[in-house]
Amino acid sequence: MEELIHKPARKLVSEITSKQISVVEVVTAFLNQIKKYNHFVNAIFDLKEENKILNEAREKDEHLKRGGPAGLLFGLPITIKDSFLVKGLKNSNGDPLLRNYIAEEDAELVKRLRNEGAIIIGKTNVPLFCIDWQSTNFWNGQTNNPYDLARVAGGSSGGSAVSVASRFSPLELGADAGGSVRVPAHFNGICGLRPTENFLSNRGHLKAPGKPQGRRHIVTPGPFAKNVDDLILMMEVLGNNAKYQLPELPYINFNQSEWNKQPLHIAFSESINGVEIDKEYLQIFRSFLNKLKTSPHQITEGKPIYNEKKAYLECTKIQGFEIGVNTTKFPFISTFMYLFIILKYHDHLWAKGMASGLRLSNVEYARAIDYKDTISEIYNEFLTQYDIWITPVCCFESFTHRPAGTSFQVNNKKVPYTKAIASYTFTTAFSGHPIAVIPIGTKKNGMPVGIQIHARKWTDKRLLEIAKSLESLSNKIGKPIFKKITIA
Repeated sequence: MEELIHKPARKLVSEITSKQISVVEVVTAFLNQIKKYNHFVNAIFDLKEENKILNEAREKDEHLKRGGPAGLLFGLPITIKDSFLVKGLKNSNGDPLLRNYIAEEDAELVKRLRNEGAIIIGKTNVPLFCIDWQSTNFWNGQTNNPYDLARVAGGSSGGSAVSVASRFSPLELGADAGGSVRVPAHFNGICGLRPTENFLSNRGHLKAPGKPQGRRHIVTPGPFAKNVDDLILMMEVLGNNAKYQLPELPYINFNQSEWNKQPLHIAFSESINGVEIDKEYLQIFRSFLNKLKTSPHQITEGKPIYNEKKAYLECTKIQGFEIGVNTTKFPFISTFMYLFIILKYHDHLWAKGMASGLRLSNVEYARAIDYKDTISEIYNEFLTQYDIWITPVCCFESFTHRPAGTSFQVNNKKVPYTKAIASYTFTTAFSGHPIAVIPIGTKKNGMPVGIQIHARKWTDKRLLEIAKSLESLSNKIGKPIFKKITIA
């Protein structure tokens, strides 16, 4: 049964519904993998009781025997990021005050997964306040990279990505604001999607009990999978806004933007904002681009042009304002926020933006949203000129565990902590366009690396179809080894 955990999700559902394998067999295989390896990586912190999971699996097998209908995810055991409400499981949102809070309802996207036959088996780890590219907190501990336990999982959806990479779950639900899907996918050698902003529902995401839904801009839910076809499967469920209609979501058909397989005009950038990229990663990136240059596609170096510093500041202002909606007000709260960011991450601009956001007036908030619209227009114009834009995900592979804010050595040059990552992931998300990540190769140290593939808003299906085509050009990524290799 061990081979079941390596099969694509779509294949597993097909074999379950055709009764070649049982739901119990599939669930048991994944539970056995969790028992063997979760204590090494600490991806899942709240696992539903095994007997309850298996009882649900047996019920689904009986349902099929009776000739009952099967959804798109029928029988798949799925883990969920600890920022989405899952009824009966812990939901902290990375907030230590909520670390023992048991959710009383499901988030909207969790409901959709269940309605299509998924079995929700557990919650995956996040960093403090869901802010970091490492997934570590003092109550659930540190999540490790399955390719090298001395290295980080990424964040804030680090536990989510490790769950998929470790074969604990064939699919996962994460979320992305400043790279929280993209960086973990890159670090763990899997695929991830930051969909068009407001394509997927945020109901029940980052929701504190008794408080309004706060973060409605920039933060967007997104799926993880081992391959792009399974990302498409997840989006067929999560993005089915015709079947699951909500008044705040656009009536967009996910399948409306299919790719006609015509040659593409592709833009690429070897770095973003002029930030140094690791030489070996750059070599793998260039090798991938060279394969594209022998294809029918047209490849051009290019990037959208805007004031990066201003965009960074306005982006973090909006995040600060919307975090403040669910934050208990107390004297000098903006000063506290500034000190928290500056002392932990050593990033003055980020700290200034978040602190300013907490005290924005309604008019100032509206101006920040206006500027966000300006950035969206710039990106839309660029991504109309080109079909896709390919970039690195950040300037290196997964790094060794370290205190947040510790600078890096990249090609023997010192690069600040946030500059190495946020330069690639903050303002590139500000416009709200969809961004897919696929792995493209492995460094000599065994660590996987990937690329970001950007596309115009509301073309998520087309983007994923293009990403699936590009996936065939990637070098094969090995299986996780669950060993500590790097000497930190």
